[in-house]
Amino acid sequence: MNTISITQRAEQTKLAMEVHQHATIARVRMTRAKLTAELEDEAGPEPAVGVRFQFRSKPLPAPEGTLRIEVSFQMIGVAEGEGAEEERKADPAVLVDCAFAADYELAADFAIRPEHVKAFKDGNAIFNVWPYFREFLQSSLQRMGLPPLTAPFLRLEVKREGGPVKERARKAGASVSPD
Repeated sequence: MNTISITQRAEQTKLAMEVHQHATIARVRMTRAKLTAELEDEAGPEPAVGVRFQFRSKPLPAPEGTLRIEVSFQMIGVAEGEGAEEERKADPAVLVDCAFAADYELAADFAIRPEHVKAFKDGNAIFNVWPYFREFLQSSLQRMGLPPLTAPFLRLEVKREGGPVKERARKAGASVSPD
């Protein structure tokens, strides 16, 4: 898995681009994090772990002229192979769960509407914060004594008519959730 795609309809992309053209990213900060890993005995071989990603976003209250979006991410690692079915029902072998708040300063002459916010939070905001998650994921796994993992490249795409909106993200092992 080397790419995850967020796909939006053309009208959503247009609305998100209107925000993009009238906003500047002012700050990104981590708002929460949770890390867990099952420790294995060093005598046995390390189990193969399958990885999947999930993310979702929501607007947060913010001062006048600011759009604040919280984007939460999860990387879930589950054991694969023989006996993995029981492992999947239990806690994951590895979990990195975190959230970031991104503040966007809006141009004074831009009147943002709810449909702008929805389109922007479901695409551009996730895309903008993804590099912060990638760095946090890689450095956290190393600090936990686990092999480093580089999260896949994230791509924004315009939906081709007739296809499911989030099909490519799901095929890539990612789960995209609206608020």
